[in-house]
Amino acid sequence: VSTIEAGHIKAIAPGHTRSVRVIVQANSTSSNTLVSVQWTLAGTSNSMRTIEAPLVLLQTSTTQFTSTPASVQQHRSPNWLKQSKFGIFIHWGLYSVPAWAPVGQSYAEWYWWRMNHKDDAAFAYHRQHYGEQFEYDDFLAQWKPTAFDPQGWLRLIDQSRAKYFVFTTKHHDGIALFDTHVTDRSTMHLLQPNRDFVKELMDVAETEYPHLKRGLYFSLPEWYHPQYKDDSLGWQGPPLNPYTEQRVPYTGSRTIHDFVNELQVPQFQELVQYKPDILWCDIGGIHNSSVWQSNYFNQALASGRQVAVNDRCGDTSASDFTTIEYKAVTDTPTRFWEATRGMDPYSFGYNRETSPEAYASALDLIKDLVDAVSRGGNFLLNIGPKASGEVPQPMVDRLTSIGSWLDVVGQGVFDSVPYWIAS
Repeated sequence: VSTIEAGHIKAIAPGHTRSVRVIVQANSTSSNTLVSVQWTLAGTSNSMRTIEAPLVLLQTSTTQFTSTPASVQQHRSPNWLKQSKFGIFIHWGLYSVPAWAPVGQSYAEWYWWRMNHKDDAAFAYHRQHYGEQFEYDDFLAQWKPTAFDPQGWLRLIDQSRAKYFVFTTKHHDGIALFDTHVTDRSTMHLLQPNRDFVKELMDVAETEYPHLKRGLYFSLPEWYHPQYKDDSLGWQGPPLNPYTEQRVPYTGSRTIHDFVNELQVPQFQELVQYKPDILWCDIGGIHNSSVWQSNYFNQALASGRQVAVNDRCGDTSASDFTTIEYKAVTDTPTRFWEATRGMDPYSFGYNRETSPEAYASALDLIKDLVDAVSRGGNFLLNIGPKASGEVPQPMVDRLTSIGSWLDVVGQGVFDSVPYWIAS
């Protein structure tokens, strides 16, 4: 047996016990082989101790996954994610152009959905500011991402001392921010010049910030795709003008007959090729996720990477961790989990109505981070850049303040475990 990665314990009280994770490579498949285990107490002399203990092989990491729910459900959350503690979410898309919602009441990224409901404030807001004949897709002509700066975004994330990020590749409006070959409803077709924002961000992250784990968000459903219908959600196309109730174009959409297998699964397979460490699903609903998940897990296995998916990829799919969105954690989940929220009182996408004073303070966000970590979870904090790509200054200030705090106390946050008496 050879040691691949030694284990470390930062502190242990007298009379207490702790589990230590050590990565070893076994030279045989036989269990109960006696191995020598050595440990050292830092800062002491003559502190080396050696014992012999049986090696018990619990599982193999070379098993191929098949495209069945039973197989992909065997996948488990990687240890690096549990050690990371702090990540940054990035919500950015066409919804960043209107960028409006009643502060503290609605998500700004749900603008299109809400403007289609007569009892919603967005219905009246849209008519007043844009007119009844201005469709959601008409915002495409106004989207000028002149300040999109992958280096700047990632530099800011690095300054926050976060260990990973998750970027929205496609939200519920169905507009993909990557080079998809199964629809023309993407920034590679609808923006001039064509842009693959996912590739631009992932390439910079891989070459200039390799220590940051890279995650990609993807919405399984699309609100108004003409071929999308999910009775469990009440979402279905085609899109209608909310004022005239006449059908309007779903810009860039191709004619298909099976939304899941002709669009949703192929787009997931395309995202796998960007080599994300996390595929962060949203909503769930109709799916065939075991197909792309098995491919994702097997590709990662072949390249020696450990990857993760969250719990929103659809019923019966793989689920490595629980997602808690914009709410306090009163009962700690029984398995690994991640809490996520924005700095905005209640929005992930940028909301032009939110004043700088209304954003959560750095102190409040640090408290959220500490609360999550102390309970054994991660904290995924969102930023919502403006349509131009500029990160609002209050968000910049909060991230740099959190980073300064973590520079001092990070050793007590990252790679930590809950104190078993308090938890």
